[in-house]
Amino acid sequence: MQSERIDDITIDHGFQLFNSWYPALKEILRPGEYSALGIKTFQPGFQTMTDQGLALIMDPVRAPALVPAFMRSSFDSAFSLRDLLGLQRWISREVPHRSSLELRSLRKNQKIRDAKVSESLDQSGVKRALRKMALDPLVEAFLYDKEGVSSATFAKWLLLSLMRGNLAVPENGMGEISATMARIPGCRFELNSPIESMEIDEGSRGRVKLHIRDAKTDELRIEEYERVVLAVRPKDEHRLVGTPMPKIVGVSSWWFVSDEPIAQRPLFTVDGTGNTRIAGAAELTSAAPNYAPGRHLVACNVVHSSEPLPSDREVQADLGVLMGVDSSSWELVKRQDHPNSKPIIAPTHAIKDSQIRQDIQQRIFLAGTHHATPTLDGAVRSGQLAAKSLLKAEGA
Repeated sequence: MQSERIDDITIDHGFQLFNSWYPALKEILRPGEYSALGIKTFQPGFQTMTDQGLALIMDPVRAPALVPAFMRSSFDSAFSLRDLLGLQRWISREVPHRSSLELRSLRKNQKIRDAKVSESLDQSGVKRALRKMALDPLVEAFLYDKEGVSSATFAKWLLLSLMRGNLAVPENGMGEISATMARIPGCRFELNSPIESMEIDEGSRGRVKLHIRDAKTDELRIEEYERVVLAVRPKDEHRLVGTPMPKIVGVSSWWFVSDEPIAQRPLFTVDGTGNTRIAGAAELTSAAPNYAPGRHLVACNVVHSSEPLPSDREVQADLGVLMGVDSSSWELVKRQDHPNSKPIIAPTHAIKDSQIRQDIQQRIFLAGTHHATPTLDGAVRSGQLAAKSLLKAEGA
């Protein structure tokens, strides 16, 4: 999670939001640190583009001010009573769970029942407009899954987390979260010094040897540790310790700035028609004006597939259609291509049995979203679980 400044505009490392409901981040930050982030929230709900116009999907209890807009939207074209009953059947067992997915214990027969999200929705009878205009676009927008092959357990948890919290950003960019977490007393942080290789030296009481490329001299040096928590991208973990590679999906992000207002209200928007390649979009400044003071900043994601990526102009035009405004005068701030962005969490892998430790000879302990869920909450929980395993190995 990083941010950069381009003139007076803040750009994150890919268009990303987090959920104000996520419990893990609030638990690990010291008093005052979370509030110091200046969290700016979007309104509770989202918009989906339908053939009849934008349909507003929201909780009237949490957002009564949105009810008039909800009544004027194309909601009735996106839903039917049969759809809603199917959704209730699909999600009902998930409702009682109100914490991080990684903290849940799961019986073996429950884990076996986990299925692909597309198959699970089919079994619950969710096959009509609700599926096309809302659920499938949300799975693509937040799981980067265009085929519905992700864990249904994970998809249900994520959908309910969206219903319980608000999408949000810190007022000065998502990088503020990682910067705040990095302010740990007594720790040494060294950037741009990649680990070339690592090994467990059996002749040195099993110490872990790291071969590090020094950022200043570009020379290799060796550091040894009793134990290591390894939290890197799946492809780097595979290269370093040989763990299996999960399916990884890429995403590209576009950032445009406008002198004119873009969104009528701070809402996340998806395309329920399938007429564009855009997975999700939002005007950041509608919630957090500091992203582009005095101007209007919009960002979107396109999930990679076998089709060629759209051009900058095509994305700009599609964003205008999606947001319902003339986008011809927008200025492109930056395009970002991330071919290895997020792991797909397959069925039965959303929750790991408590007996399974992600470690190698109790010397190298593995963390990362591919060992949990590809969310900010999952990233934090994976680190906590790795640390607990390490402490247990130490006898602490």
